Amino acid sequence: MTCRKTILFFLISILFQNSKSVNFLVYCPLFAHSHHTFLAKIADTLSEEGHNVTFLAPIIVQKYENFKYLKHTTDIIYIQPDEELKKLGEIMGSAGFSKYWTEEPSVFSMIPSIKLFQKMFHKIYENLRADLSILDSLKDRKFDAMIYEVLAFNAIAIQQYLGIKTLYPTFSVTHGMVLSKSIGEPASPATLSSALSPYGEKMNFQERLMNTVCAFIYQVFMKPPKMISYSHPYYEIDLKEAESKASFVFLNSNPYLDFPRPMLTKTVLIGGISVNTSQIREERLSDEYHNILNIRVKTVLISFGSIMLSTDMPDRYKSIIVKVIEEFPNVTFIWKYESDELDFANNLKNLHFFKWIPQTALLADSRLSAFITHAGLGSINELSYMGKPAILVPIFADQLRNAKMLVRHNGSISLEKQDLGNFEKLRVSLAKILKDNSFQENAEILARQLNNQPISPRELLIKHATFGAEFGELPSLDPYSRQMSFFSLNMIDIFLFLGVFLAILVYFLFTFLRLLLNLLLKKKAVEKSQENRKTK
Repeated sequence: MTCRKTILFFLISILFQNSKSVNFLVYCPLFAHSHHTFLAKIADTLSEEGHNVTFLAPIIVQKYENFKYLKHTTDIIYIQPDEELKKLGEIMGSAGFSKYWTEEPSVFSMIPSIKLFQKMFHKIYENLRADLSILDSLKDRKFDAMIYEVLAFNAIAIQQYLGIKTLYPTFSVTHGMVLSKSIGEPASPATLSSALSPYGEKMNFQERLMNTVCAFIYQVFMKPPKMISYSHPYYEIDLKEAESKASFVFLNSNPYLDFPRPMLTKTVLIGGISVNTSQIREERLSDEYHNILNIRVKTVLISFGSIMLSTDMPDRYKSIIVKVIEEFPNVTFIWKYESDELDFANNLKNLHFFKWIPQTALLADSRLSAFITHAGLGSINELSYMGKPAILVPIFADQLRNAKMLVRHNGSISLEKQDLGNFEKLRVSLAKILKDNSFQENAEILARQLNNQPISPRELLIKHATFGAEFGELPSLDPYSRQMSFFSLNMIDIFLFLGVFLAILVYFLFTFLRLLLNLLLKKKAVEKSQENRKTK
């Protein structure tokens, strides 16, 4: 009898769960690894929770045609590119990011890439407008909510055509100042550095000036191309207004890791959602890696990510890294290096090369002592959750800000990329990170904070995503400040009024005092004149 009750309860639970499931559309053009993995993790998290998730993926860069980042979401709809989009994808795939090994990044260096992104996404918009059959086939699914990355602005046209009531903009970096402005969130360039700028939270005058110029250029001159709605009545789509009506905004930022800043209730920070420490610790390393990790007491991992390849760095940097490694014969080094041309390495016994590495599994292993990384946000999140000290060598884009963000937790050292060519500086930094136990201790403190935060990124995503899907737009979270003019919002009119009022007050006070002084002087003169008469 007890068994029957258990089975009945189980069946009722399944029916109840299915009745509460939400239909999500995750829109993710395939053009860059870090963007895909973030959106894929969001889709998988919602799928694991029992919701219906459709992953709509227009292909831009051909090498991502076989999308392997989704583990639980099975409903994937690919949109094949036409010849023009393929060419744009080829440009994107060979965008020449390796130039940043030698060129200095600036607030303007990402403008060509952003323009290319806009051109790619607008081309997808045009292709769908020419053939709406794919979108028409999705209408019967009656999606409750749509999730997309703000870079892919053409998602708004899809949302409006399919009549999806709830919109969730996301960003795979820590924040977007343009998005903040759209939803009415404080984003002063004096206190909030752009995610793509090389600045932290403490900026001098020159940095604040450049940050302000950068914010102005992105907001005024980097607007996406105009789009007309797919259905009647054909109207121009207002991207800023559409973003302002979003129920919530999901950002790849974590409040216990990132710089503190003022935010709205609708801004939900889910940074670290891609790091499942329990699953990562269950990952198994191959015998080859186990043998390497057992050779010496300490092991250092070197990787510069999937975009900035080690093979592309200047030969001088490579030779200096090898010379530094020679100075640490009692330390094992694992280097993610994408070529078989290894003549520069001098056949070092304590140096092992791999074209691909199981990064998360290595970071989770207690035998790994430190990580030398480019400070990409994915790597930052992974090493922070795993409590590993690191030497950060940011190259371009958000990596520079990410490095400043992590260094303040005192578990890592930040170097400039030019320091890879400075033997003594690199040697001293490596010796410090390996011998000073405070780096390991501080890294572990941060890891405990991240793994024990009151509400996990997963919970934040699920609860906010389902809440917004049920209630749609949430006008109560839309601040009136969004509609205020620049003068009113920044209290310029108040300061002008008070300034004029004080000026008038000072003028009348000065006039009164001058009149009073004149009366006193006149009275004193009269008294003096009377005294003179009496004396005579």
